[in-house]
Amino acid sequence: MVDGLTGSGKSTVLNAVQAWAVGCGHRVFRLHEWTEPRPPAFADVRDYDVYFTYEPTRSWVGAAIRYELSREDDPYGGEELAHAFALDREIMYRRLIIPALEAGKTVIQDRGISSSLVYQPVMKHGIPLESITSLPGNALALKWAPDALVLTQLPAETALARIRAREDESKGVFADLTFLKIQEERYASTWLKEIFESHGSRVFQLNTTGSLDKSQTRATALIDHILTTC
Repeated sequence: MVDGLTGSGKSTVLNAVQAWAVGCGHRVFRLHEWTEPRPPAFADVRDYDVYFTYEPTRSWVGAAIRYELSREDDPYGGEELAHAFALDREIMYRRLIIPALEAGKTVIQDRGISSSLVYQPVMKHGIPLESITSLPGNALALKWAPDALVLTQLPAETALARIRAREDESKGVFADLTFLKIQEERYASTWLKEIFESHGSRVFQLNTTGSLDKSQTRATALIDHILTTC
């Protein structure tokens, strides 16, 4: 699982993982290339070796999150989003992630339960961390916690500059510096690391400051450390 502030270089890490997968000759399934209106089930894509997923999805509940619950006029709060994300997450785990893992496949997640733990308690009308972890989809995700969680680290001010440079994205609350600073602190917190370590995950923090070349070099070295074999 790869997570961190918007604009903090998650794509750089994911690109390093894709380079590893291609270099190993793995057959790769990318959720963003799925075009059916329903989300994929493992039976639909069982012939792949490595599966790249992301949250929220773009089907069913995930589509509602993207196109309704995350509107920039902000009609919904953390509680509504927490329930929606947990349900979207549970559907993806039950249909794809858990069956893939049980079949011995490798799953690479772009965001996940870590994002809910960081964002939703401190959003407008948010709910306590304990309530978030008890939602069925989130409890399931923690039961199937990732082997490794990579958290990209970047100052909120730098992340904001990168976000503002993205003309093709809805920026919303993620373009608010105060909000970004809160998230920066939460992603770097000891409590977040301890939650995942208590569920068997190894937690890695990757500094993504500096040039893109430097970030790519660090990301490649980290992925080579985590994914030691093909």
